[in-house]
Amino acid sequence: MQILKDNIKKAILEEAKKEFLSKGFNDASLRSIASNVGISVSTIYSYYKNKDELMTAVCMPFVNAANEMTISHHTADTNIDDMLNPKTQLESAKALIDMVKKYRDIIRLILFRSEGSTMNNFRDDYTDKTTAHILWFFGKMKMKYPQINTDISNFFIHANCAWMISIIGEIVSHDLSDDEINKFTNDYVKYSTNGWASLFGVAIK
Repeated sequence: MQILKDNIKKAILEEAKKEFLSKGFNDASLRSIASNVGISVSTIYSYYKNKDELMTAVCMPFVNAANEMTISHHTADTNIDDMLNPKTQLESAKALIDMVKKYRDIIRLILFRSEGSTMNNFRDDYTDKTTAHILWFFGKMKMKYPQINTDISNFFIHANCAWMISIIGEIVSHDLSDDEINKFTNDYVKYSTNGWASLFGVAIK
């Protein structure tokens, strides 16, 4: 019975993602989703209390992955040499690109088709949450490396976090080849590592 319930839930989420992408949140129909799954609308309501909750459930895999990536790449144990190491940062950037490719449809849904839903607040929510975490991270870095400069504008940090969402949005909006993605990734890492090294007042080894 549990396997059957899990299969139904998975089917609802898959059909809901298609419906939301096709019509946008406001025009999406629970009746259409139910029909495509082969269930009644009341069955959807047994899993999700309304369309907004269903939309959120569809989007949460990417939201959770994005938040986890931010946290895992900026911990109290992060070493400044790794943070400014082009090879390490290239690996991190490629992990970000892999995540974007994996959740491409969900990202498009959140950024461009979510008007009217709670997920329409994702851009601001993510930017605020990430900004707060990076400021916490800089505090830890200052304690660990008192010689570096961390007197960096809070709004600069905020703008960089917002910019990251814009970059992700641009990637999912364009049909980029692997070569174009790789060139972008390499250029971004050079720009980012050299920029942060300059702001911190340290040399890249």
